[in-house]
Amino acid sequence: MEQLLRSQEAPALDQEQPVAFFPVRHHSPACAYHLQKAIEAYKPTCILIEGPENAQELAPVLAHPDTKAPVALYYFYRDLKGLLGEEKADYKCYYPFLDCSPELVALREARKRDIPARFMDLPYGEILLGTAENTGVRKEGEKQTYNDDYLLSRGRYLELLCEKTGLRSFAEFWEKYFEIGGLYLDTEAFIRQMLTYCGLSRQHSPREELRKEGCLLREQYMAWQIAQASKEHQRVLAVTGGFHTYGLWELLEKRESQEGSFLFYTGEPVKLHHLSKEEQGVYPLSYSMEAADALNGYASGMPSPGFYQRVWECLWEQEEPKGAYRKAVLEQLVRAGRQARQKKENISSYDEICALSMARGLAVLRGKEEPGLYELQDAALSSFVKGECTLSTDMPLRILQELNRGRQVGKLMEGALRPPILEDFERQCKKFGLKIQASARQEITLELFTKKKHLAASRFLYQMEFLETEFAKRKKGADLLNRRDRSRIREVWTYGFSSHVLSVLVDVSMSGGTVEEAARSRINSYFRKSVSSRDAAKLLTQGFLMGFLEEQAQMGMQLKQVLATDGDFFSLAEAFSHMRMLYELQELYQVKAFLELRELLESCFQKIIQLLPSMGQVDKEREQACMESCLSLYQITGKKDFRMLRPVLAEAFARLLQQKSVCPGLEGAVLGLLYGYESSWEERIFVAASGYLRSAQEQQLNSASFLRGLFYTARDFVFVGERFLIMIDGLLGNLEPEAFLRLLPELRRAFSYFTPLETDRIARQAAALHGASKEKLLGGLVVSPLEYAYGEELDAYARKRMEEWI
Repeated sequence: MEQLLRSQEAPALDQEQPVAFFPVRHHSPACAYHLQKAIEAYKPTCILIEGPENAQELAPVLAHPDTKAPVALYYFYRDLKGLLGEEKADYKCYYPFLDCSPELVALREARKRDIPARFMDLPYGEILLGTAENTGVRKEGEKQTYNDDYLLSRGRYLELLCEKTGLRSFAEFWEKYFEIGGLYLDTEAFIRQMLTYCGLSRQHSPREELRKEGCLLREQYMAWQIAQASKEHQRVLAVTGGFHTYGLWELLEKRESQEGSFLFYTGEPVKLHHLSKEEQGVYPLSYSMEAADALNGYASGMPSPGFYQRVWECLWEQEEPKGAYRKAVLEQLVRAGRQARQKKENISSYDEICALSMARGLAVLRGKEEPGLYELQDAALSSFVKGECTLSTDMPLRILQELNRGRQVGKLMEGALRPPILEDFERQCKKFGLKIQASARQEITLELFTKKKHLAASRFLYQMEFLETEFAKRKKGADLLNRRDRSRIREVWTYGFSSHVLSVLVDVSMSGGTVEEAARSRINSYFRKSVSSRDAAKLLTQGFLMGFLEEQAQMGMQLKQVLATDGDFFSLAEAFSHMRMLYELQELYQVKAFLELRELLESCFQKIIQLLPSMGQVDKEREQACMESCLSLYQITGKKDFRMLRPVLAEAFARLLQQKSVCPGLEGAVLGLLYGYESSWEERIFVAASGYLRSAQEQQLNSASFLRGLFYTARDFVFVGERFLIMIDGLLGNLEPEAFLRLLPELRRAFSYFTPLETDRIARQAAALHGASKEKLLGGLVVSPLEYAYGEELDAYARKRMEEWI
């Protein structure tokens, strides 16, 4: 506990001290409130703020009156020299600021008092280089934020603390003792309480773990910055994450000089890598409450920022801080109830009164001075939901959750530095007449092949879609990625601007200064990593849609290399289908001069026919895909440029049929294609069909699959003569009812390939085989005469009884 008691030695808000420390938790209204009071009491001549110092030039932007929170700093680092790994990856993180963020309050107060305010942490790139892999800001699988509040909310110490106090989580513990309870303390008492908790948290954190996470290195640098500032300024206020305060104070020693007292840095010097502007940078951007709340899962500060924003506003709407939470809870309940009624939910004013009463009662029961977020949520669940909480009854809770999250979107001052990609995005939207200021999603129709501007707009929207911005979504039109509706000449898109679009564009700004450059960089990166023909061909199609004409030749060369190493029949077949489609559409999309697809198609064709004979016993689940591949190969050989491949394909089909136990559906499909090449295969089809039809019962069940394959590739075979139809009719006539019912689903699939007119023609011929007309068959009884007569008797009996009652 001796370390803990050193809080008495830490500089208090005494103007005689050269440095005062103020420990904070990010986005905490109580910390922000007491920080403002501390600044009034200490009257610093300089404020140091925990934050990467390479954003120092942007501090005036954040503090400017025209900048409206939420805003954020976006840091990026390009590992161009491979200092972090051979892959030379890109790294990024966000540093969000809300109105109730102590750091933003410090910046605004410094501007108001006309005193310097500086960020004092290591530059973002240096933090990364000082952090071990998969720890701290380099932790994989998480959306990274600079804030490190997770240091206060982990470990066995906190678990025991929550268990001892009867609270469900760190967030609830923090709200009770610091957010609500903190408003009932004076500022110096609040600082002592913060130091006590943060000191205990640090005491239970292994030093080696702190070293790996880069905490110790950062504290060395920040302590050196504090020492330097104490020599230059009379009173320095250091605003730091509470976890770091003790670490900083241990590296500093108070000394005296002729000019007065100052703090001397006693730690090791920090060696920097002196990264260039090309390697690292930072941009300010407008942010949203929704994005700030989404980061909550990564210990970025307070959850439900909309609720705490309202608490912050209440703090300054009254003379005393006491009662701010009580007022915010009341307002959130009233607003949630009002909006629920607008959506036809059965929430009355009495329900709101009950919820408020319960929230206050829960606060008393839990030993809180006022109800907070968790009492608000629990009271709403009890009073607003009638019966069991399900998707059909939880609408009021979802409304409250949205209110607690907040809907505000920030705004930067005019002329603030922005990534070039945002300028390009706005320029492109203006060029194509896209209304990004509208609140609702808009719709646009593009005439692709009659207006060049519309084709360019389509390519821009595909680029935005490829970057996963969620800005635009194609509603109608050709779906080339899935090879559907390719003949459509119009596209209908819906689009809408949101903070998510902004966030993603900033994320990808490292890849290029324009939307097109970022999309091009990403697709080239994906292409280099692709190992299957399927994936490479899909990327080629996406590049085709995005209009990356210059890259098509290079991508084609890379695809050729992938084709040479790919031995997966289905991957090759899907790639072939994509390339065949592009080959047929390249002139229409005005890209013929940029990509030589013929050579790629021939190369892929040769690979597929080498593997084709071995596909005779393909799984039932993949049989249809194999049939589609065979048909695609057949169709390409019908084109003038590929007719010389017909004999090769016919030979491969023949070798496939020589295999033992060929799947019946595939056998039918291949025989149909061979019949398309040469009518002499007609007899072989009859032999195969009759073999299925006249075999044992188990083999007869495969006859429907055989017909499905045959009709898929050569449905005209049915109309060559009556012989084949008579054979099918004979099969159906000899089947037992149970066997027929088992065949029926597959038979329906087989006959589904015929057009309505063709089905009508088959029905007419089938009826003639039994000496009947189609009309007679359709108009016949579908029940036996005995059943029909019995039904008539029942009708007559029912009619007679009803007449008696009347």
